[in-house]
Amino acid sequence: MKFSARFEYALLALLYLKCEPDESPISGRVLSEKLKLPYRFLEQILTDLKKAGLVRSVRGYHGGYRLALDPENISLYDVFQVTEGKLEPYNCGAGGDDDKCGQSSAFCVISGFYADIKGTMTTLLKSYTLDRLCQASRGIVTKKTGESARL
Repeated sequence: MKFSARFEYALLALLYLKCEPDESPISGRVLSEKLKLPYRFLEQILTDLKKAGLVRSVRGYHGGYRLALDPENISLYDVFQVTEGKLEPYNCGAGGDDDKCGQSSAFCVISGFYADIKGTMTTLLKSYTLDRLCQASRGIVTKKTGESARL
């Protein structure tokens, strides 16, 4: 399974907001420069994260974005839902409108496999929080320089 750039950029932005010691809001422009991400695309992602209640924006000269929830309460599943939508490993209608093969789920071997993948991925994504990832990033040290890893 491959995750989109949208999901990755959202995670990088949220981790930056969580892991950086400065608690003041960070503008989308500064965030895009620090993370070396396309500004307009990042702004779209931040807008979606704001609509979902994961970040909030602060207006004014020193305005910008900050987390709206405790990092322990933001899971990768939450971010996935905002950036990707529903977790569906395969577009299997199992007898519905999107049905590709005409089989009902009772007679389809593959639909059970996809249901297992979906359940496993959902559980895994829910088990990782921003706080957990940030703690892990603090422990990573690059072999060449001995510096902390880039978010």
